[in-house]
Amino acid sequence: MGTGIKTDRRILRTREAINRAFLELFAEKELEQITINDIAERANVNRGTVYLHYTDKYDLLNRCIEDHLGTMFLSCNMTGSPDGDAGLISEMKPIFQYFEQNFLFFSAMLANPRTTIFRERLLEIVSANVIRKLEMEKSVPEGMDAQLIAHFMASAFVGTVEWWIRNRMPHPPEEMAQQVRSLFEDNTMYSGHK
Repeated sequence: MGTGIKTDRRILRTREAINRAFLELFAEKELEQITINDIAERANVNRGTVYLHYTDKYDLLNRCIEDHLGTMFLSCNMTGSPDGDAGLISEMKPIFQYFEQNFLFFSAMLANPRTTIFRERLLEIVSANVIRKLEMEKSVPEGMDAQLIAHFMASAFVGTVEWWIRNRMPHPPEEMAQQVRSLFEDNTMYSGHK
């Protein structure tokens, strides 16, 4: 039983090393220029080990994206209904903290113009969560399209996160959560969403 735990930890450490090596390389050069040998060498593992965990570098990229976005939204509880201003701040603060804790991943994804797949997936997830909230709260302003509101808010949020990451996080997560909340509150579409 003890060896199973050690094996699991070793597998996790190996995956983390492969992911970190891939993200470091991805921040340095284009995806097409990265080879499995580069990843293996940087992670200090052999090629076979990389292939044991991932089909190829595209599978590695897709799994990195899915794992991070899934973990971010689960750990930040994006699906809960906010209770006024404090609820919205407390909901955004963990998201910005997650971005800060995983800066290497997000900076590699957002700083690289060739990773539109990541930006599109992030927009899709944020938009879906906004729509879910609008429907739960039945707060779509009369005459407004919920899809349009969700896309607008998701685009604004993702654009703000991109700016924050690309500028090396000039404000702490708590301040970003507060400022983004204020920006959404000042928006006429959000006033029906409170």
